[in-house]
This record gives sequence, C-alpha cells and structure tokens, in this order.
Amino acid sequence: MSPTIFLDADFLSAFLKIEQLHLVKDFYGVTTLRVPVAVYREVSLTRLLPRLAALQWIEIATLEAAESVLDPDFVDLGKGEQEAIQLSRNTPGTLLLTNDLKARRIAHRLGVNTVDIPTFLLSCKASGFLSLPKIREIVDALQEKDRYRFRKEILGQLLS
Repeated sequence: MSPTIFLDADFLSAFLKIEQLHLVKDFYGVTTLRVPVAVYREVSLTRLLPRLAALQWIEIATLEAAESVLDPDFVDLGKGEQEAIQLSRNTPGTLLLTNDLKARRIAHRLGVNTVDIPTFLLSCKASGFLSLPKIREIVDALQEKDRYRFRKEILGQLLS
C-alpha cells in the first residue's frame, strides 16, 4: 500500500521552483500529493501559485477540527507546519515531507514519519530511482533556484 504524502511549504516550494515535484509522486508511487490549506495559502502568496495550481494531482487537505497537541513546542510552529503534522497524525500510513528541523523533531515525538530533501534524494539514489547525473542536476537546481544548502557530508554522499 502506498503512503499518503503530505507536503510542508518549504519542501513543496523547493520542488516547485525546480519543476521536479512530480518526482515525489513518482518515487512514492502515489497518484496525489496532499497539501494542507495553510501551506497552500502560504505558497499562494508567492510567484509559485500558477505552477502549483496547474498540478491536477495536488489535493488540498482540510483539517476538520484541530485537536489539542500536548507537545509544548507545537505552538511555536507556523500554521502550515501545525496543519501538516495534525493531518499526518490523523491519517494512517502518512509521510510528511518537510525541511523544518523543529517541525520534524516535534512530528517524530508525535509519531509522524518525516522526510527532508537530503533524505528524499538519498533514497532516490540508493533505490536507483534517480541516476547520478539526475541527482547532480537536482542538487544544482536546488542550490541555484532555492538557495538550498546541503551539508558537506550529505553533498558528498549524493554526488559520489
């Protein structure tokens, strides 16, 4: 069974900027990617909205009722991270794609599985889903168009 994939704004915008969001859908073998309303609103304030709106396989996910979260750090997260974590908690078999370290730590404490950009790319490489030239192309595009900075050791693993 394929996981349900939720995207946070940072991961979503990075892959929209390099026009490679389809890789997430294809790698995980899902027909749709889910974006919380707050994340959609956040991205809609940028020039990326036309790219996002054009993707018919993006599903906007609504949080029916926000349940209280007992983690004291949860309230310090942005609305998008909060909704993404809550939706992920409420949906069995979920994977949350986010680069926010604090959000990932809180999500893990709440039982939500997360993946960041380096982990996603390393998984694509290890599985043979993406070739080394394609990984290099994505890394270069993320650095150029999203100003994404990989740690030196991660960059070495990706490009070797």
